[in-house]
Amino acid sequence: MPGKDVELYYKKAFELLQKKEYDKSLQLLDMVIKIDEKYKPAWSCKGIAYMEKEEYLPALKSFEKVIKLDAGDNLAWYNKGYVLLLMEEYKEARKVFDFFLARYENKNDDFFKFALYLRAKSLYGLKNYENALISVDEAILKDKNFKDAVELRKSIKKERNK
Repeated sequence: MPGKDVELYYKKAFELLQKKEYDKSLQLLDMVIKIDEKYKPAWSCKGIAYMEKEEYLPALKSFEKVIKLDAGDNLAWYNKGYVLLLMEEYKEARKVFDFFLARYENKNDDFFKFALYLRAKSLYGLKNYENALISVDEAILKDKNFKDAVELRKSIKKERNK
């Protein structure tokens, strides 16, 4: 059970993150981690702060730390895949999204839908247009008004037909 200092610092760090004060948030998160190196929420928050700052390698390392602490943390896997996609590590991102989608239980929520879309983007980056189309079509089946997925579908079809 985390101590009061950990929870207090974490709460303030999370508030700063929401206010887009990433550097201040990261300073407090480092304090939290010095007190309790195994406090998963701090590592997750740290990953998000770095991701927002477009510092992808430290973001990736933060999400990997969460996974090391708890391999069953689905959100950490999702975030890891997203950071890999932002880093244009398409092959690794696709693997992570495949893993996430295979194990994620709530097939009707937004995380599942977005993971389908992000997997499609990874496959598109790999020029694997047929499988990208399958994945993006699954995302659109979940939400016919998913504009980004509809746009990606158009791009995939255009590239496939070249």
